[in-house]
Formats: sequence, C-alpha cells, structure tokens
Amino acid sequence: MRRHSRTPAILACVLALVLSWTGPADRCFAEPVDAEIQRKEAERKEALAEVARLQARLEQQIRDYLDLCTRIDQARLDVLDAQGRVTQAEQALEHARQAFSARVAELYRSGRVDYLEVLLSAESVPDLFRRIDYLFFVTRYDTRIVEELTVAKRQRAFEQREYEDRVAHLEQMRIDAEERRKAVERAISEQQARAAALGEDIAELMRRRAAEAARGGLPGGEFSPDTIISDANFRDARSMGVAEVQAFLEGLSSTLATYRGPDYLGRERSAAQMIVEAAVEWNVSPKVILVTLQKEQSLLEDRNPSQRAYDWAMGCGKTDSTTLTQYQGFGKQIWFGARALDRNADGWYPGVQLSIDGSPVFPTNASTYSLYRYTPHLHGNTSFWMLYWRYFGNPVS
Repeated sequence: MRRHSRTPAILACVLALVLSWTGPADRCFAEPVDAEIQRKEAERKEALAEVARLQARLEQQIRDYLDLCTRIDQARLDVLDAQGRVTQAEQALEHARQAFSARVAELYRSGRVDYLEVLLSAESVPDLFRRIDYLFFVTRYDTRIVEELTVAKRQRAFEQREYEDRVAHLEQMRIDAEERRKAVERAISEQQARAAALGEDIAELMRRRAAEAARGGLPGGEFSPDTIISDANFRDARSMGVAEVQAFLEGLSSTLATYRGPDYLGRERSAAQMIVEAAVEWNVSPKVILVTLQKEQSLLEDRNPSQRAYDWAMGCGKTDSTTLTQYQGFGKQIWFGARALDRNADGWYPGVQLSIDGSPVFPTNASTYSLYRYTPHLHGNTSFWMLYWRYFGNPVS
C-alpha cells in the first residue's frame, strides 16, 4: 500500500523534469521561425522604401522635364529674336550696299577725280581753300560709305553666328527633352515591376502624389493617371488651322513640314492638311494628333525617320502581336488614328474602371478613357501627358 501511495509523487517529479526539458527545446524551435518572419518583414520594408525612392526619382524626373520644357519655350523665343536681328542686320547691309553702289556709279559716270588737277586749277587762294574743303568732304563721304558697308557686314555676320548658336542650343535641348521623356518611361516600367512584386499599385502611388500636390496648391504639376487630358482640350478640333500646324512643324524643323503624300483616299496632301482634315472630321484636336505622332514614332522631331515610322505614324493597327495592313501608310494613319481616338471614347461612363498594366485606373472623362484604350500602358500615357505639356501647356487646364 505504501508503494502505491508514493506513485503520484514520483509521477509529479517525472512530469516536472520533462517540462524542464521541453521548455528550452520549444524555444529553440520557435526562435528560428520568429527570426525568419522578422527577416522577411525587414526585406519587405526595404523593398517598399526602394519603391518610395523610385517614386521620388520619377517625380523629380517629371519635374525636371517640365522645367526643361519651359526653358525650351524661352530658347525658342530667343531664336525668333535672334532671327529678327539677323533680318534687321541684312536690311542695314543691303542699305549700305546700295549707298556704296550708288557712289561707285556716280564716280564712274563723272570719271575719276584728279585731286592734284583740282587744286592746281584754283584761281585764287580763297578758291584753293574751297577746293580743299570740297575734296576733304568728298573723301570723308566716301570713307563713311565704305565704313558703313564694312560695319554692316560685320554686324550681319555676328547676328548670323548668334542665331546659329541659339538654334544649335535649342536643338540640343530638344534632344535632351526626348531622352528625359524616354528615361521617364523606363523609370515607370522599372517601378511597375518592383511595385507588382510587392503587391503595390503604382497607379495608386501616382494618384496619391497628384492629390497631395493639388492640396498643396499645385494642380496639374503632377501626373494623375485618372485624368490625362480634359475633354475641352481633347475635342478642340479647330484649335489649329492648316497654316498654324504648318508653322508649328516648321518651328520644330520637323521633316513633316515638307512632307507631301497620299491621304487615306490617295489624294496628295501636306502633313498639315491631313492632320487638320482628320481633326475636323473626327472632332479631335490637331494637338492630340501631333502629340500622338511624337509619342508613337517621334515623327515631330526625328531628323531622319524611317519609312516604317511614316507607315505606322500613329500606331493605328500596329501592336506587338497584330499588324493590320489596311491602316499602313502615313495618310491612313492620320485619318484612322483620329477616328480611333474619337470612337474609343464611346464606352466611358462615370466610375468606369480599366486595368492598365495590372493597376486599376478610373478615367474621370471620356478623353482619358479614349487614350487608355488607344494605348493601354501607363508609361505611354504618361508620355502623352508630358509631350502635351511640352508643346501646348497643361493638358488638363
């Protein structure tokens, strides 16, 4: 009986011993699991911080681009001013040439003046002094004419050099602007990949930053994926006539300024004529067509575009996986590209949602909806927004 009475005490001692052994063992197994969770959380925080850095860099790139656009506008005005001074210098030079030519003709008609004979034929001392004064006047007059011609030539050459330097500076700024725009496209793609891996939404990040900028009193200065362009700007079909589009192309020294070819019906037209005709027919702003030409094929500023760039000028009917040859050709691209921009707006309604590169986008108007249906990529529509800013100002104003 006493042996049985000691059993509970023995069991209690054994149980206590077992518990004393299993406690540390449990902790040994739990600690690596907790460390792994902490490591993954730290990695996620660092990845999110990297996305934030990418976003900040992207925003700075866009701000730098818009600042460069402002400086390009000033440089363009400087070129026009320099061109005006060249014209004035040419007019002054022409006036000096005419005066010089007139004097040469006068001397030719009267024969060369023999200064010694004029002096020796004086009839009296007063007459001699009068003749000396006359010869001095003639000599001074001829010298002034020659000096004016020389100065005019030098001024013309100086103004021409100034003009050429400003043109070269403007051209380099335009090249820089294109490089920066393409860098922004690459940055967006990079950030999209990083954000997607973390389950983050780049469109939401952009949307949030644009809202913060608007609250800070800077509406329009940040890209918002939901509002790329206003309906008023998108539909202003008569914002530019043929002469204005032509002047715009010439101001960019675009190859389209001299382009002539068949339109969608085979009639020979200039690029400016085709753009304006399509704009009026499909109620789309010529500015939208011009921006699309640059966004798709860099046709406004490429100094040596390929035939392929002309054939698919607006990217209409041409995707990575599809080629619709019935839309091939510059004239057809302008006409059917404008038609697509018009028709793509039809499906919009308030609250509509699109999935763009895996991110939800909520177009606030039919025009933005149309642009996303035309180019279903965030970087492509950011590019459109930047180009519109560069050429025509705020697209949502």
